[in-house]
Amino acid sequence: MTLVKRIIAAVTLSLAAAGFTVNETGLPAPVERGAIIAGLMVLTPEMEGTEFEAYPDTGGVWTICTGHTKGVRPGDRATPEQCAAYLQGDLVESVDYVLARAPNAPLFAKLAMADFVYNVGAGAFGRSTLLRLARAGDHYAAAAQFSRWVYVGGLDCRQPSSNCGGITRRRDLQRTLYLVNL
Repeated sequence: MTLVKRIIAAVTLSLAAAGFTVNETGLPAPVERGAIIAGLMVLTPEMEGTEFEAYPDTGGVWTICTGHTKGVRPGDRATPEQCAAYLQGDLVESVDYVLARAPNAPLFAKLAMADFVYNVGAGAFGRSTLLRLARAGDHYAAAAQFSRWVYVGGLDCRQPSSNCGGITRRRDLQRTLYLVNL
């Protein structure tokens, strides 16, 4: 089963457990939030990987666990339990940021944008054309914006020599997810 299908399955199961379907609109906020987090719990670890010792990511930001960056310093170590708590907290922050700024976007668009926020940060997303287009309801143009975010630390991740090709794969997945059910 592909990663996209696994994410869709996680979202679908989360909604079904709450008595809803993927095609419903006007989901209660806690149900929608939970479904998005369920999908991200499949997507984000796959894209980030998990490291228990701090390391500088491709952009030079000190990172630990599954992409956690807040307060991380060289030499930091974390337990699996700490990593799980960081991931849950960081995902909730990303989801809540998207829900507050693009409340009318479709469910899978919100999921894609939340993973984007997790990866590039709330500030960059908040200033992005992607968010502006999503808020305007121009979802196909918004989805196309993911392909513009393929640079890390001045490196073009489309170039194999940049050693950051995972970014282009992630943007492709985000774009694909954004378009689910449109």
